[in-house]
Amino acid sequence: MKVGVITFHSANNYGAILQTWALQKVLKDMGLDAGVINYHPDIIDGLYDPMKLATGWRRIAKKLTLSIKNPVSLKRYKKYKAFNRKHLKLIGDFRTYKQLADAKLNLDAYIVGSDQVWNTDHTDGFDPAYLLSFAEAKKKRISYAASIGKEYFQPRFREDFKEGFKQFTAISVREKSAVNAVQELSGQKVDVVLDPTLLLKKEDYNDIKVPSPIKEPYILVYMIEKNEQVVKLANKLSISLGLPILQRRYIPGFKNQLEPFYTADTGEFLGLMEAAEYVITNSFHGTVFSIIYKKPFISMLHTDTGSRTKDLLEELNLESHMVKAADDFNDFSRFFISEPEKLDERIQKLREKSLDFLKKALE
Repeated sequence: MKVGVITFHSANNYGAILQTWALQKVLKDMGLDAGVINYHPDIIDGLYDPMKLATGWRRIAKKLTLSIKNPVSLKRYKKYKAFNRKHLKLIGDFRTYKQLADAKLNLDAYIVGSDQVWNTDHTDGFDPAYLLSFAEAKKKRISYAASIGKEYFQPRFREDFKEGFKQFTAISVREKSAVNAVQELSGQKVDVVLDPTLLLKKEDYNDIKVPSPIKEPYILVYMIEKNEQVVKLANKLSISLGLPILQRRYIPGFKNQLEPFYTADTGEFLGLMEAAEYVITNSFHGTVFSIIYKKPFISMLHTDTGSRTKDLLEELNLESHMVKAADDFNDFSRFFISEPEKLDERIQKLREKSLDFLKKALE
């Protein structure tokens, strides 16, 4: 059975790539011929391409300039692309919806998700690719852990989504907050499932993980949204424990910093996460991998996407790991995961429910 996944795989951030790889692996482990439909519209690529989507001689000139003035950004971009080419089975190469629709991939099933594939702010309006409108008639169309990024669809796109949902075989979302909005437009039962990264166990990531080269203990700070409270708490912990801080890119204000891991690819990020003594993050996937690797962690919610982190921590009875402000943190034990065996049982129960949704949808 040939299955294609469409998501934001070309977004150069760890969470986007890890959820893509994880879903591909889960499908392959089911015995399916699974790959990632290589749809990478300019609205996504333009956010991460240091050459700003230039082509021809202009791209060559910009690359040469970057190699002199900002070689770090060019190195980072190349490593992300190399990781995707090596670890994702990419199907085709499509920059526009027309190219995708004309390709006639003729797969047995099409899956959209995870990530905020239905957030029209990210896709620059309604993009029928993420409603699988390019799929051939009578083929399975499934959403797995798709997200709107909010609790509603923008009014001007409601009819587009309503029409798109008519062809879906099965629908699932990532956040409980999206269920009502999707059920209203689709008229179908909508399941809530785990992010693909949580469908796998720690050992499964050994396929792509690169061991950390840092031998001394450190505090990993994975900050997606700049937040002074994260900086304050990290410094507080660093001073009290005498441990240096490792973070993604240099930001003034952190004390006792190691060289940032800005050019680390996705596998290297996993190694750094696994080797950390403590983790402070405001990233959803930073929280997820703290849980997977059983790291002592604190999660300070992201302004825009914190609700999904909150939902996950409440579902797993890990609410104590949420901190809003550095001054609210006065109990060091909040870092530690108590009763890890019971946590594994809760995750396994949710994992089985999510995998059951996928299996039934693909039958």
